[in-house]
Amino acid sequence: MTTPYRSEIRLPLDDPAAQRDVIALGYRREGIARGAGPERQDMSVWARLADDPEGPAPRVLPDLPGGELTDGVVRVRPLRPEDLEGWYQLRSLPEVVATSVPPEAPPRAEVERLFAYAEGRWLAGEAAAMSIVDARSGSFAGQIALYYFQPHHREGMLGYGVLPAFRGRGYARRAVELVTRWAFNEVRLRRVVAGTAADNIGSQKTLQRAGFEVEARQIGMLPAPGGGRIDSVLYVRRRL
Repeated sequence: MTTPYRSEIRLPLDDPAAQRDVIALGYRREGIARGAGPERQDMSVWARLADDPEGPAPRVLPDLPGGELTDGVVRVRPLRPEDLEGWYQLRSLPEVVATSVPPEAPPRAEVERLFAYAEGRWLAGEAAAMSIVDARSGSFAGQIALYYFQPHHREGMLGYGVLPAFRGRGYARRAVELVTRWAFNEVRLRRVVAGTAADNIGSQKTLQRAGFEVEARQIGMLPAPGGGRIDSVLYVRRRL
């Protein structure tokens, strides 16, 4: 009997434990099969070829060392269910909505899906979504994510936000520094970029204090609330 050249497994997007199991067996994610699961749910597609190397499949975005990043003032760690309320509150703030893409407050069901799929997206190498936590109290302070859109260029993009109660205390800068260091040292990126609305001076100062520099002004890059487009300022930090 001939051994099949290709073996495929389909898994629910919200089952990261099973996804970790198939990664350990050498399977790599190929994409998403829309409506292919029970009740027409989307499924992640994992495959292994007969001539693939033995051992676990390589991870583009590794787990955080020790499960989190910290400088003693803030902790950055993967999303947890107890972070959902704070995350939803943050993303619903008018000033955050105005600089979001699209500039709309997310429905709660969308936020719940984001949390359910977050670890799977991390395992797939798409995005590492994390919470910013006050190290002393353990309170949710904000969110930060590294999006890996340019694997061939070894470039990732940061997005972040902090609740009003924690602003003005350097929490965003600290989180940006921690995640950028992880991106360079563990993910082995060459460039980390972040874009801000042209009038978002606070976010620009955060990036400058974290060692980023202006690379370009992107004309009409962002959709504006109520229609139209606004400019974005692109910041970059390079691994030297």
